[in-house]
Amino acid sequence: MTPELITDLDDPRIAVYRSLKATNQTRDLDHFVVEGEKLVERLLASRFPTASVLVTDRRWPRLAAMVPNDVPVFLIPFELIHTLVGFPFHQGVLACGRRLPWPDWRSLWTGAAESLTLVVCPKISNPENLGSIARLGDAFGIDGVLAGPSCPDPLSRRVLRVSMGSALRVPILVSDRLPELAAEIQTALGVTFLAAEAERGSTPFEAVDRPRRVALVLGDEDQGVEPEWVARCARSITIPMPGGASSLNVSTAAAILLYHFTKPAAS
Repeated sequence: MTPELITDLDDPRIAVYRSLKATNQTRDLDHFVVEGEKLVERLLASRFPTASVLVTDRRWPRLAAMVPNDVPVFLIPFELIHTLVGFPFHQGVLACGRRLPWPDWRSLWTGAAESLTLVVCPKISNPENLGSIARLGDAFGIDGVLAGPSCPDPLSRRVLRVSMGSALRVPILVSDRLPELAAEIQTALGVTFLAAEAERGSTPFEAVDRPRRVALVLGDEDQGVEPEWVARCARSITIPMPGGASSLNVSTAAAILLYHFTKPAAS
């Protein structure tokens, strides 16, 4: 692979990498951008096509063996990349992926094994929290995430960066009709929905055995799980907090709950 040298920042071939900080609204685009060597490697290994790679002249020798011959590579002088992307960028490599929809939930989970683990995020405001949830889900082997339309774009740079590419592997299904989608899955697959709340009257999570098929409903950072979602759930669970704090960050709570609900049952 011989990369094409780019010296003109107005070259249309690198337009997708221009002013990334000012153009982070990616939901309606047919492409997305990942940054850093590890994420580029994970994009190349994912189901998403890689449209191009942009790399600095300093980093290319390290990456030359990684990039397949059929992926266009654009080489840019190190001194120009900060101006191109619009912020100080020292990782030396970015890549553009082509957006693909995830398969329908029936294709993903109808033939699933006896157990099934889902996370439901009706409303998450912070992209870093969604990225953390995706990474945790990947680490604990969940089957997927159901997200509402007000959640961040799962393929935004911040979600991908914080997830360390897990958002490329874990199915994150964004639906404008999430309550109806959840009801379909609940009925068809026999999933037990549990609402994660900070309410003292909720059941401590350690007192709840893992349902065979479970969906953990996580709430908004400010308001928690909305009442209509609590009503959909078989029960509300909580993380006991004997200290002074009244709640946990949603991704921290997700880590604790996923560890409990994905660990093998004691023999």
